[in-house]
Parts: sequence; C-alpha cells; structure tokens
Amino acid sequence: MFGITNSLLKFAAHENMDSIFASQILWLSVGIFGLIFFAYYYTMGSFTTNLTGTSAILLAVPIISGVCLAAGMFFINKAVAVGPAGPATAITAGNAILVALLAYVVLNEGFGTPKLIGMLMVVSGIIVMSVFA
Repeated sequence: MFGITNSLLKFAAHENMDSIFASQILWLSVGIFGLIFFAYYYTMGSFTTNLTGTSAILLAVPIISGVCLAAGMFFINKAVAVGPAGPATAITAGNAILVALLAYVVLNEGFGTPKLIGMLMVVSGIIVMSVFA
C-alpha cells in the first residue's frame, strides 16, 4: 500500500500539484479513517476499556508514534514529489533496519543471521538505487 501511496503522490506532483497540499489531503484522509475506526471501537467498548487500563505514560507512546509517522510521511512525500521516486522510496526500506536495531537495543530481541542478511540487502539496495539512479 505504501508503494501505491508514493506512486499516486508522484503522479500528483507530475501533474503540478503542490506536494505540501497533497500531504495535507493525505493527512485528512488518514484522519477520516482514524475517526471511523475510533467510532467503531468506541461503540464496541474496547476503546474505553483500554483507555482506563493504560497508564498515561504508555498513552504517550502512540501519540509520539503518530507525530513521527506524520513527519516521516511529510518528508518522504516531499522527496518523492521533487526528486526521483525510486531512491526516495528505497530509503523507506531502511525503516526495517531502524526497527530491528531499536528492538535489539530496547527489547533485547535477538539478531539472527537472516535479519543481518536482510539488513545488508536493504542497505545494498538503497545504495544501488541512490548511486546509480
């Protein structure tokens, strides 16, 4: 789905749509889906149950996550709109490396050979697409 998003944003930029405006429309779309899912889970009762059973400090985690997601979406959308789409999108694959490293450091998850090989492949792909694009 992320690839479709970036392709559509690249198309919009190609048709001279301002990348900031496109990002704003994208965020509104995400917000609408958020409201729909919120309404569903609120009516099912699970939102209230989870809200009362979660500490305030832990509630900050998804809030910070949402801010980081919005900032990341803005910057990748801007990069896709103004530059070559391939390298900008390839760099997003580097997220898997960051997630694996943070899981290793924060959650003590293991680092097996398959993860290391996958990370090497991702970094190699980013380098190849960035240098030879």
